Amino acid sequence: MKMLSRVDANVAAEIHRQFPQLKQIRELDSDGGMERVAISVFDHWLDDESEWHLLDCFEGQERVQRNKKFEQHWAALFDLTPVYTLRHRGRWPAKARLVLKRYTDREGYLRQSRFNDYGVPSQFIILPELGCIYAAGWDDTNILYFKNKEQAAPVLELATKAGLFCLNPNR
Repeated sequence: MKMLSRVDANVAAEIHRQFPQLKQIRELDSDGGMERVAISVFDHWLDDESEWHLLDCFEGQERVQRNKKFEQHWAALFDLTPVYTLRHRGRWPAKARLVLKRYTDREGYLRQSRFNDYGVPSQFIILPELGCIYAAGWDDTNILYFKNKEQAAPVLELATKAGLFCLNPNR
């Protein structure tokens, strides 16, 4: 089964209208004027240098536990609502353009969402029914972008159920 499918032009146009800041958030690491909440394995921001060692977790039981929480969360999102992503199409970099794709295979989606110690996580998903954009981070902290917190509430509830913590990025 194909993991990603082409998105109908009308659906793509509607998602781009709903999220005109998609490219800005994806490529420029900007909030695009949206609110945001961090979803993390940590129950607080690691501001003190004495806690920075917690970021260096690439193997062992702690890594397994962190992965399990995030995988449970990613799976619950897939089961809740249609999940879309962006991919580059065309010759890189001169003619590359971003195109919308929809995840159609749960296992393939979860495989792409898993922690990979060989590179920075690149999962970037769009949840139009919930008005959210969700980007994975390298430090076991992901960012949820939204305009309406009530509409985004199911994502935050699923995170809490998976044992993750919701942190205000403004501290």
